[in-house]
Amino acid sequence: AVNDISVSGDPGPLVTIAGSSATDNSTTYSITTNEANKKITGELDADMPPNTTLEINLAAPTGASSLGDVALSSAPADLVTGIGILSESGLAITYTFTADVGAGVIASDTRTVTLTITD
Repeated sequence: AVNDISVSGDPGPLVTIAGSSATDNSTTYSITTNEANKKITGELDADMPPNTTLEINLAAPTGASSLGDVALSSAPADLVTGIGILSESGLAITYTFTADVGAGVIASDTRTVTLTITD
């Protein structure tokens, strides 16, 4: 079985103030699979601070379906479903970081997003 996914790089810093959001769409992903009925899941290495959200939106490869903006956490979440046998590159990734008014001042921090091809 061949199930490969790669990302073009890291997004820039997402900086915002409480009550607003910041977006980055500077990265893309490539996917190759020789199996049918696959999906892409995403998860963070640690949950986000209280009153903040990091969402990801993956463009779907041909024949698949994107679930749109999905809030990430340390639990895997479905991002794209219905992936068939294909090899595509340059598919858009959009990250959106939101801090609601209750977030207050948040120290600078990083999160690692892991994308996985699975059944």
